[in-house]
Amino acid sequence: MNEVSGTLMSRLRSETRELHSHAESRTLQRQIAAGTVDRSAFLAYLGQLYLVHATLETALARLREHHPSIEAVATPARMRMADLERDLEFHGVDRSALAPVPPTAAFIAHLAAAERTAPTALLGSLYVLEGSTNGGRFLARVLRKAWQLDGRGLDALDPYGDEQPVRWAEFKRDMDALQLPSGDAEGVVGAAIATFTAIAEISDRIAGVHDGHGQRD
Repeated sequence: MNEVSGTLMSRLRSETRELHSHAESRTLQRQIAAGTVDRSAFLAYLGQLYLVHATLETALARLREHHPSIEAVATPARMRMADLERDLEFHGVDRSALAPVPPTAAFIAHLAAAERTAPTALLGSLYVLEGSTNGGRFLARVLRKAWQLDGRGLDALDPYGDEQPVRWAEFKRDMDALQLPSGDAEGVVGAAIATFTAIAEISDRIAGVHDGHGQRD
């Protein structure tokens, strides 16, 4: 059996680099980074992320017992639903009223299909979302200053605080320790690509709704 060992993170980085940059270049993402994002737009985006995380993390919880690779990487400490719930509650968002916009709905369906047919691929989505906490520290600082927050309300962006570099190093180590068949490794990379694509599409949809136009290129 052809195994992929010790190279999964390098593949993920190289094969998603352009899509990563594309997702970060969206209008909404640039506004967040500049601290100029309308708070209602940010909260709409946060709500969509909550729906994505709820689907992904519920699936991972169901799969841990029967998939050692998922158990090794998708640890409870890497789950963000509780952080997102606290953030949404802080900002007065009713989670029961959240509804997926079309790109979120499509991606949720993609995650549900992956759970049924290629469970290990869900680690590719976790890679994207966990990796977002690296830039999230910077974004949280920007928004705390812009909105004069006292540290609350942005837990999902900056869940680890000063431990961020250590936590990311641990994630990379755990991913590279996996001994995945080549087909499973391909699935992980494919899921990461799908996740970056979905984040860009969700960002564009939110920007379009709140600004009257969205960046589509």
